[in-house]
Amino acid sequence: MEPLGVVLTAGLGTRLRPLTPGTPKPLVPLLNRPLIAYALDLMRDLGMREVAVVTGPDDGRTREYVEAGAPRGLRVSVAVQHEPRGPGDAVASVGDALDGRTVVVLAVDTVLTGVDRTLLDGLEASGAAAGLLLQSVEDPRAFGVAVLDGDRVVDLEEKPERPRSDLALVGLWMLAPAAVERVRTDPYINAKGESDLTATVAAMLAEGHEVRGWLLDGEWLDGGTLEGLLHAQSRLLAGTGEEVEVAADAVVTASTLLGPAIVGAGARVEASDLAGVVVGDGATLEGVTLRRALVAPGATLRGGEYADVVVTPAGEVCGPGVEG
Repeated sequence: MEPLGVVLTAGLGTRLRPLTPGTPKPLVPLLNRPLIAYALDLMRDLGMREVAVVTGPDDGRTREYVEAGAPRGLRVSVAVQHEPRGPGDAVASVGDALDGRTVVVLAVDTVLTGVDRTLLDGLEASGAAAGLLLQSVEDPRAFGVAVLDGDRVVDLEEKPERPRSDLALVGLWMLAPAAVERVRTDPYINAKGESDLTATVAAMLAEGHEVRGWLLDGEWLDGGTLEGLLHAQSRLLAGTGEEVEVAADAVVTASTLLGPAIVGAGARVEASDLAGVVVGDGATLEGVTLRRALVAPGATLRGGEYADVVVTPAGEVCGPGVEG
């Protein structure tokens, strides 16, 4: 059977407040595209032709988006995780569509570059129960951490106090059918009562199942925090050069825009000075100086000088530039 992609979106998005919960985490904008759009593009790049998006019970807006905006050639369905019982439970909520299939699981706030079909080909050729994508980080204690011998994972631990390596899981899991069945029927339940996906794979490794790991040949961007979102925006903007992109129906008057920058559809920028800024669709800026900022769709901000901030749809200024 062809592999299935599963995108996990049902988290509460607490690390992105106050952008959420007014905006569901999957619809949080990055370069004026929702995070879920990047996840679906990644699944397509991995060779998926079918993807299940797992949402929370009250997230009808994400359902509407994926049903209307799925990339060409990608069949997308929506499953609901009714209670926040961890990523393993979110995968299991997909139900019978998982039967007998290799499954690629992606957290929606994980934005990756440099990933393609060869990754899944590597898992299938290895015959391993699971495959993990890894990247070196400065402080791995907040992540699942793997130890490699070649491309074989020889140790795997979720959020260890004393990490045995600096190789962190990047929020993408590849599960062969045996691992999928284990997640569904006998997952590792952590101290919070949640079905822990990484710990379940670690338990299989300890029992003698083979797990492979590959280093990410690209960039791992975290869209799950305000600081991470701003960093991801800066990195992706840098790839566009120094251009200033202004939508055809946007209005910019008496303002200075220094690229890279984007002004979305229907936005209005008046008497403002912007650099490294993305202005969302329908937003209004008047008399504002902004550096390295994300202005959410529909936001209104008048006056002030800010750097390294997010402006919410309600006009609240937040993020690392205003903390402390």
